[in-house]
Amino acid sequence: MITAVQQDYLEIIFRLSSEKNENSVRITDIAKSLETRLPTVSRTVQKLKTKGYVNHKQHGEVSLTKTGQAMALEMVHLHKDLFQFFTNILGLNKKTATSDICQIEHCLSKKTAQRLHEFLEYYNSLSEKEKEVFIKFRTKRHRGQEQFKNLSCEKVPGWRA
Repeated sequence: MITAVQQDYLEIIFRLSSEKNENSVRITDIAKSLETRLPTVSRTVQKLKTKGYVNHKQHGEVSLTKTGQAMALEMVHLHKDLFQFFTNILGLNKKTATSDICQIEHCLSKKTAQRLHEFLEYYNSLSEKEKEVFIKFRTKRHRGQEQFKNLSCEKVPGWRA
């Protein structure tokens, strides 16, 4: 079992590696991307190494193991699915979608993530005519019918967003 923060690390290592077209990244690059201090990154990377998700030698670069890469790929895939659902189906703007995704992506069950993916596969297979009901929902604004007036828009403590 790994924490949400550790999942974020795997995802950022994967993204940085992909962007640079290299197999490994530096601790300083991870820290910069996550806006985190170097000692914090070093400790988290060490925990990920102990759990078998990354390879790292002291003062060396960090790379994903096969297990780490598999987990990172799933996280990236889920992130993309959530982004598509929030923007294309619910009609949220990119900033709100991205912030909310960072809050919930670590909390979904495998079953919910799979069903979301299946829904999006179904949605993407529809013709433009068949998608009209979703487009109507996405563009309709329910003014004066707010059900969640008292929910805080603050980010949950401990989450990166």
